[in-house]
Amino acid sequence: MGALERVSRWRPALRMAWRDLLAHRVRTAVVVVLVALPVAVAVVAATVAVTTDYRSANGLYVDHGAADAQVDVTPYAQVRSRLVDGGRYTDTRPARGADEVRDPLDVDVAALLPEGSRVTPIGYTQVRLATGGTATGRVLDLADPLTRGLDEIASGRAPEAPDEAAVSPTVARAFDLVDGDRLRDGATLALADGELRVTGLLTPAPGEGEWGGLRVVVPPGSVTLADRLPGDDVASYLVDLPEMDVAAGQALRRDLAAAGVGSWVRAAAEDPAAWGLSSPARPAGDPVAVAVGALVIGVGLVEVLVLVGAAFAVGARRQGRTLGLLVAAGGTTADVRRTVLAQGVWIGLAAALLGVAGGAGVLVLGRRRLGALVDQRLIEYSVPVVGVVAIALLGALSAVLAAAVPAWGVGRLTARQALDGHVAVGPRAAAHRWRGAGLWLVALGLVGLLACGFRIASAYAPSRDQVGSAVPVLLGALSALALLAGTTLVLPWVVTEAGRAGGRGRLPWRLAVRDAARHRGRTTAAVLAIGVVTTGAVFAGFGLQAQAATPTSQEQSPVPAEAAELYTTPAPGGLTGETAGRIERTAAEVGLDARVVTWSEARAGRRPLNDRTGQRVRVVDETYLDAVGADDATRTALADGSVVVTAPRLVRDGEVVLRVGRGRSADRREVPAVVARTTTSGGFEPVWLSRETAEGLGYDVRPASTAWLVANRPLTQADSDALRLYGIDAYVDAPYVQDNTRYVLPVVGGTLALIALVVGLVVALAAADGRDDSATLTAVGAPPGLRRAVGAGHALFVGVLGAGVGLVVGGAGGASLLQVVGSPGTPVPWAGLGALLLGVPLLCAAAGWLVVPTRLTLTRRTA
Repeated sequence: MGALERVSRWRPALRMAWRDLLAHRVRTAVVVVLVALPVAVAVVAATVAVTTDYRSANGLYVDHGAADAQVDVTPYAQVRSRLVDGGRYTDTRPARGADEVRDPLDVDVAALLPEGSRVTPIGYTQVRLATGGTATGRVLDLADPLTRGLDEIASGRAPEAPDEAAVSPTVARAFDLVDGDRLRDGATLALADGELRVTGLLTPAPGEGEWGGLRVVVPPGSVTLADRLPGDDVASYLVDLPEMDVAAGQALRRDLAAAGVGSWVRAAAEDPAAWGLSSPARPAGDPVAVAVGALVIGVGLVEVLVLVGAAFAVGARRQGRTLGLLVAAGGTTADVRRTVLAQGVWIGLAAALLGVAGGAGVLVLGRRRLGALVDQRLIEYSVPVVGVVAIALLGALSAVLAAAVPAWGVGRLTARQALDGHVAVGPRAAAHRWRGAGLWLVALGLVGLLACGFRIASAYAPSRDQVGSAVPVLLGALSALALLAGTTLVLPWVVTEAGRAGGRGRLPWRLAVRDAARHRGRTTAAVLAIGVVTTGAVFAGFGLQAQAATPTSQEQSPVPAEAAELYTTPAPGGLTGETAGRIERTAAEVGLDARVVTWSEARAGRRPLNDRTGQRVRVVDETYLDAVGADDATRTALADGSVVVTAPRLVRDGEVVLRVGRGRSADRREVPAVVARTTTSGGFEPVWLSRETAEGLGYDVRPASTAWLVANRPLTQADSDALRLYGIDAYVDAPYVQDNTRYVLPVVGGTLALIALVVGLVVALAAADGRDDSATLTAVGAPPGLRRAVGAGHALFVGVLGAGVGLVVGGAGGASLLQVVGSPGTPVPWAGLGALLLGVPLLCAAAGWLVVPTRLTLTRRTA
């Protein structure tokens, strides 16, 4: 058979499939959406992964906006400027023998650039507030396209006049400049010598640094530019260059360096090889991430095959008369199979296009949400064209494969079987041959997850200094796979037994359960699909909850959680009561009930007293011990003249070494010591003693240069920011926690929507497949409400069973494997689990009720 003949045989099959799909638009639309969903998710994930890569073009916007180049005018007459890290950064240093000869702001940078260039200044300035505090202002013309990506306006407009500014939400809330999420009309920021009209509210920046919450953006020419930052001796500009080749760009960089101007060029970062730069090798892909990605794709493909395959099987049964006429007219087995496969071809093509388009829509409309999820601004997407094409082809192929099993079954029909309406799409299994193996795998998976969970929790405990072995993690992952495989094998038996157990109750429920158990192949596919989706959602919920409960740094804080370390230099006699009172009053203004706690240092003349590791010895009092939560034994030991030590390694034979000076000439002595029991390590200095003990040993006691501000609750970075706005520089040692638990409920919402889609499809297929039974019920006087009640019961049976499978598998895997993050205890997403337990029954019953038609067309029963 030649190629043209093969194509010609496909034409009528494609036309017949097209007509059948159009005749059942709702079923077709649902199947297309089911196949398109994994495609859309994969397109979004692949694009975001490539975009957030270190070498992507998106990363350049963070440092240089949308400019073609950035030039930095130095005070030197000549500099050496070279591009490093594959052109992403510039290393600029003064040329040998070059002296500071000018103020960079006096240089006409436009005269040094090619004709047609356009520049906009950028930089930093100090914004001195009327409250006594300061904020770092960034000089940006946010209305200029060159600054795109450096910052964004969430509401209002970009500042333009010298007395205008845009502020971050932290600053706006601190000075009551917002009403909800909107900027108040006429909002002003009071300065030490004037005020700024606030015209815009900045977007929260992903991954803001220590002081990132205190952001103020002012335009070039702002009144605040008189207060330049100390050491700010460079004037920077973003440049829009005319078109130029590599040779012209390199010559421009040399000319600028000869004029004392460093430069960065975007073209060099985008194509390092053309500029003669060595680009660092890309790091090897994380095998765990690759494995997880492959597993997700594989599970998605299996879900499409089992669920969409059931839809094609029902379509083949409903198409029985057409297929019978085809066989009676001389059609071959291949022609019959080709007719069913053609539906998979059309569905696959439509789903691939819809999935790619849907993924693109999510990328465009959800740019900010996706950026918050990956902790990065997404300015310019890097689309992996080859990857997207591969994903689309895989989605189309999955639909064709889903249609292959029903196509193989209908190919064995005789014309009489098809015309009579008795279409057997495959052999009906009478026995559950894999039940025993499935139960063993389930038991093995649960026991393995339980054992590995305890081992992982011990190996990756927050108190451990070293990361534990990866062996229990790998064994736990294998146990999870065994549990998933066993669940898949045992599901047909579970469906059958559940059908028998549920065969009691009111008539609609009995009919629904009987129909679900009778078509256990279709029911199993739906339960498996719902179980897989629910497993993923539950595991993601556990992951987000564990991430929020685990700080990025597992080190014990040297400062109490309720304290901030003050960076206020005290008077020679110590932190005066007046200064401490002012600090406490300022804390009260920002809503903190706090007190200042001080300590002293012991010295021998001008030399400090240290322990044997070189750390200062602290002289403390009762107020300090209250702040660190010392127990009674520690207080008694300190009052009795012992030295208190928070680091047990420093104590040997009940004594600790104190020394003044270094090396062999150091004055060393050993004094009795006890190990302190406190709620915190109490500071970087692990050795404490009382004033009486220090003076008794012959040391001078002098006030320390730092202090604590201790509140009645744990302090956060937001509290530190608020204090800084009032002129109090304080350091809060609150570990950074990436809290994305706000995504738990949206994930649950998406899961519920997908579950509703699946059960709706299954009930609709069951209604189409059981149209003859429905006609019989109608003929004997059953009301339309009975059919809808049967549909609701069917959906409830499938949805609850599938969600139960997902809760067991996902909960076991999440509670066990996610101990690897070192979170305290086992964080459980109770809100998400509660929403699933409440939402699945209600939503499934509603979906099943709605998709069942109340009217039936007259049909002929065949014997």
